[in-house]
Amino acid sequence: MTSTASLDALDVDQLAARLSQSDAERATRGCSNPIRLTGSSVHVDAATGEVVGTYSSDDEHDGHTYVRCGNRRAEVCASCSREYKGDAWHVLMSGLLGGLGVPESVSQHPSVFVTLTAPSFGPVHRATGKKGGKGKTPCRARRDRPVCPHGRPLSCTRRHDQDDRFVGQPLCRDCYDYTAHVIWQWHAPELWRRFTMALRRQLARAAGLTVKDFHARARLSYTKVCEFQARGVVHFHAVVRLDGPTGPDSLPQLDLDADDITVPVRAAAAHVFVDADTPRGDTLRLRWGAQLDARTITLGAGRDNSTGPAHPAMIGAYLAKYLTKSTAEFGLPATERIRSATDARHAGATDHACRIVAAAARLVTVSEDYRPIARRLATLGYRGHPITKSRAYGVTFGSRREARRTWRRRRARLHATAVVRDVLDLDPAAIDDDDAVITLGSWTYAGRGYLTDHDAAQAVRTHTLTRIRPQP
Repeated sequence: MTSTASLDALDVDQLAARLSQSDAERATRGCSNPIRLTGSSVHVDAATGEVVGTYSSDDEHDGHTYVRCGNRRAEVCASCSREYKGDAWHVLMSGLLGGLGVPESVSQHPSVFVTLTAPSFGPVHRATGKKGGKGKTPCRARRDRPVCPHGRPLSCTRRHDQDDRFVGQPLCRDCYDYTAHVIWQWHAPELWRRFTMALRRQLARAAGLTVKDFHARARLSYTKVCEFQARGVVHFHAVVRLDGPTGPDSLPQLDLDADDITVPVRAAAAHVFVDADTPRGDTLRLRWGAQLDARTITLGAGRDNSTGPAHPAMIGAYLAKYLTKSTAEFGLPATERIRSATDARHAGATDHACRIVAAAARLVTVSEDYRPIARRLATLGYRGHPITKSRAYGVTFGSRREARRTWRRRRARLHATAVVRDVLDLDPAAIDDDDAVITLGSWTYAGRGYLTDHDAAQAVRTHTLTRIRPQP
């Protein structure tokens, strides 16, 4: 338990930090990479047309208005990344347990936690245990000790920790199919789209219905989160839920439980494919990898279960943590554009990542279909979003951001002890008519970042104090 003396000292420290904040840092709430704008806004009462307020960046001490960058990547801005992670957690959990306008009865709908991986493009070093763990097995022990056509061993007797620099690196760089790696990565979003369509057909077959009759009795809802594996290729974690014909507010009119959904999931994953052209002029058939996991989601499961039934809270926390990560762990910059493998190497990327970038860059030059990959070299050729969801899965990011704006706008009317969670369920349509204000603004982008080092340092300090302050 934290002592009263330490709490008092922390409160004094927070007060001192607040008093020393600049206007810019106070407006961005600890953002370390804010956007600078110039311009002005006029606030007009929607009922009377009366101008109730004006604001201009000229009123600021440095002539700029600062707004939060909103970047989800932790290495770019810890404050905005933490806020994004919180919003993602609400989006995920609303579809697992309900709340925020989603009926709590969704927790009773059949749901499955699915992991879909990429196929093998060549053997790579594997992590065989956590850092400092005991009882780890060798990476790739082989009695016959085979070698590849290039004379390199295809076995490894080392025991790699999760953070070992060899994990994810090919055993032979010349045998590894980097071209197929990039092509699969580029088409992964399309492979997912076809998987969802095939899953509906497989669910209808499991229920003994046509697809049309299935849609009249049930609806498939899902959310998907992307994660980069150590070998530099994405795999997808998804929550698949079966709703009634009107969405999450109704139970599916089918005699299917969560265990019954796992079979159609596996069948759909095995069935779908995407045919893609290669630089050699042939066709590459892209499929999901052999490592597929489908776990039922139930409130009765243990929160620490690594296999078997999964608890909704564990799923929500597990998925949310990946959304603030990117390809920075491969040495690729999160804010700079990568135009070639040389750029990646100068940025400090691993040799494996540089080879992936080089393969992607070659595809750009030899095929018109792959020319857009040039804008996705920093993400190793992946063009999808970090999180996607079906329309009826749960709440949206926009609703969470609107709730924060409402809380800041109505803060003076709330109780002194109120926090933003107290108004997360507030319906913007329920706001009094006299609160309806139209904002007319004209703003121009002026740059990124604080103009002074003092403002930047204060932003980092404020964010740190926010993380460690005691909760009521």
